[in-house]
Amino acid sequence: MAEKIKPPEKDKPVAKGAAKKKRFRFLLKALLALLAVLMLAGGGFAAAVYLKFVDLDALAARYKLATYPVIGRYFAKQPATNFATVDLPPEAAAEKPAPAPETAPAVQAAPAPAPAAVSTEELKAREAKAKKEEAKRISRLARLYSEMKPDEAVPILNQLDDPTVLAILGKMEDSQVAKIMSLFDARRAARLTQDMLKGKTM
Repeated sequence: MAEKIKPPEKDKPVAKGAAKKKRFRFLLKALLALLAVLMLAGGGFAAAVYLKFVDLDALAARYKLATYPVIGRYFAKQPATNFATVDLPPEAAAEKPAPAPETAPAVQAAPAPAPAAVSTEELKAREAKAKKEEAKRISRLARLYSEMKPDEAVPILNQLDDPTVLAILGKMEDSQVAKIMSLFDARRAARLTQDMLKGKTM
């Protein structure tokens, strides 16, 4: 028997879903390529402006970019002056020394008003208030150093002058002062002890 000849196979139709995927991939690649080209162009233009290959002021003047509503604010015109510029030839500019700037006439300041006379009572009240505030600050510092361990407080107190240390120690409890004094250098502890004995404070 004779073999039956099969007709040539026609290309199978591509499924609709696969065609859509191919089209989407192509569009996505095209958009990414376009975005890359735009980024390269923008970066190149920014580099050209930065390196002064492109003069933005000249472009703005040539194409009157200041008149456009959106980009015009980035290319605002320079304020006009009320004098004309004059270009001097190089010889004249080299020969003439630059004129000294004119000095404005000196304006005398109005005399400061004389301070009102302060009575002795006011001075005493101010001194008393200042002493109270100082005593509050010293008491606060004494509480702060009392709450610290003596071996932590001594390195800090070693950095302070003697009157300040005496004022702080004078507001602390005796047991805490004894612990702190034992950690001081012997010479400084002796000096502070003599000052305490003489009643010296800040």
